Amino acid sequence: MLDAIAGADALVWIAICVKALVYATSLTAAGSVLSYVSLRPLPAVERGWLVRLAVFCALAAAVLSVARLPLRASFLMGGTWEGAFDPMILTMVAQSPLGTSIALRLLGLALVLALLIPARIGTALSVIGAVLVAASFAFRGHALAEPRIVLGLLITLHIVTVAFWIGAFAPLYRLAGTDRATAGMLAHRFGQSAVWFVGVLAVSGVVTLWLLTGNPLTAITTAYGQLFILKIGSFTALLGLAAWNKLLLTPALLRQDQDAAVKLRRSIAIEAVLVALILLTTATLTTVTAPAGM
Repeated sequence: MLDAIAGADALVWIAICVKALVYATSLTAAGSVLSYVSLRPLPAVERGWLVRLAVFCALAAAVLSVARLPLRASFLMGGTWEGAFDPMILTMVAQSPLGTSIALRLLGLALVLALLIPARIGTALSVIGAVLVAASFAFRGHALAEPRIVLGLLITLHIVTVAFWIGAFAPLYRLAGTDRATAGMLAHRFGQSAVWFVGVLAVSGVVTLWLLTGNPLTAITTAYGQLFILKIGSFTALLGLAAWNKLLLTPALLRQDQDAAVKLRRSIAIEAVLVALILLTTATLTTVTAPAGM
């Protein structure tokens, strides 16, 4: 696996960066919608800012997702730029699981834009869009194994959980610097939810690994199994730490303690950097490795 990473050429690294950015922008777009709906104490200014963030990330995710098609076509043609624009190869890629995944994601991202509609129907459509964005990641890779429906649901649940967590970064960070009392209420609500999310991530990860391998212990001996365990374990541990930090900081925030606000902003910044590193690592390893038989 390390040899494959070390031997990657420029095109492979471009594909890795684009994939990582697709992850980041898609999760932020979906998560911003979920935060908009779930974090009720958000002031109007912050809700408006979340809408703009969701729209920006949805548009960026759409462009980056489409860019994956020619990159994949180029890979199939031996890494040539000519292959990236070969009509026959592009059609083949568009009809592959990757193409299906991107098509569903584009539909979801389009519905996320409905958050701009100042009515309940707009919010409802955007929530459907966020779920579709999450579900789009369940249409390729190990999600195509059997039992496909169960795996698809587990992966969608996993993505929704991570998206909500990422979507809470921006409003909590901004409010901690301007309105510590509201930030405290949001941190408390997030901390309570995150405790459940930790359980969801852990259980869904173990069940998914069991369904894929039949024996999670066997997966430890394979490169892809090690990657899967590392990814699930990293997200679960990081979300648990985030929940613990926010629950500890909540009382001090509600007292409008200046130090608590600074600590919360620092904690969120660290979480965001670590999430970015996990997404980049996932994009790298899923590009150069694959589960056996898939």
